[in-house]
Amino acid sequence: MLLQANANPHLKTSDGLNAVMIASYYGNYEVVELLISKGVDYNYQREDGVNAFMFACENGHTQIVELLLKVDTIYYNVPQRNSLGNAFMFACESGHTQIVELLLKVDTIYYNVPQRNSLGNAFILACKNSHTQIVELLLKEEVDPNVQKKNGWNAFVLACQNGHTQIVELLLKEQVDPNVQMNDGTNAFILACQNGHTQIVELLLKEQVDPNVQKRSGLNAFMLACQNGHTQIVELLLKEQVDPNVQKRSGLNAFILACQNGHTQIVELLLKEQVDPNVQKRSGLNAFMLACQNGLTQIVELLLKEQVDPNVQKRSGLNAFMLACQNGHTQIVELLLKGQVDPNVQKKGGLNALMLACQNGHTQTVKLLLKERVDPN
Repeated sequence: MLLQANANPHLKTSDGLNAVMIASYYGNYEVVELLISKGVDYNYQREDGVNAFMFACENGHTQIVELLLKVDTIYYNVPQRNSLGNAFMFACESGHTQIVELLLKVDTIYYNVPQRNSLGNAFILACKNSHTQIVELLLKEEVDPNVQKKNGWNAFVLACQNGHTQIVELLLKEQVDPNVQMNDGTNAFILACQNGHTQIVELLLKEQVDPNVQKRSGLNAFMLACQNGHTQIVELLLKEQVDPNVQKRSGLNAFILACQNGHTQIVELLLKEQVDPNVQKRSGLNAFMLACQNGLTQIVELLLKEQVDPNVQKRSGLNAFMLACQNGHTQIVELLLKGQVDPNVQKKGGLNALMLACQNGHTQTVKLLLKERVDPN
């Protein structure tokens, strides 16, 4: 109707879209067909390089993709300018198998575009998003499954990070190297442990990956599993004789991370392994202080049963009691008072627990300390 009323089909929206692009985005086949017949530019690109063909591929509109491929002069390999992704990559990323199959039949489609950006290539994107059928299609086309992004990440690492077991199994059959490390030292095993993907961890251990590899920061798979509360993986790694006492340069270790984050089951497991609960970071902080600071009463009780010294101080003079008072953790303050800590100990600057509680507005803690005859002056 609008065209019959002489509406201009060549107009563009304020954000640079033309009518063919909008119709392609929403999958309006008949509208796209009509607009092409009226001479609307189907190759028109927005400033960022996006065109109608990309929209159709990205959103799974197979009929429109077929229609545009029939047009002799369609630009189907043009990259999006800000990411250098093309229509094929978008179809792989979004899991549109039928469109991927369609594009692979086009001899001049660039499906093995080397990655030049943070996205990676079509294969990496398909693996990252667990599109198994597309991964299998691309492997048949002999794409290189070991290609790495600029930061060193590859398809296998991303599949392990995201818990895509089927993809991981598929890539291991393709003899992908499971030990590749990223620029920061991270590898597939570390990421699987960090994110709690037990099945993948088991698969990688069968491949005899080294479970003790550390990132440049000093963190390893065991520390990250402890930090994130993945008990099953911690148990699995302990069976593999992973050293639970490894420390970062800062002194941080798995036990401190488990205590800091309130993972009681893991703390108990590590205590059974006879880890030293008194280990301190370079700053002087230890697991007990961090549990007190974070209000983790169950962990505090557990460590007190282990005869952890509640009076240890950081280099600055700060101790567990001050941290509990500073953060208003009244239950822990009461526990520590029962343990006969000295409530009047001062930091190097002269601040004590009462001052810190007052400074942070913890009225209940202040009342408790005043009952203990702490000197308010």
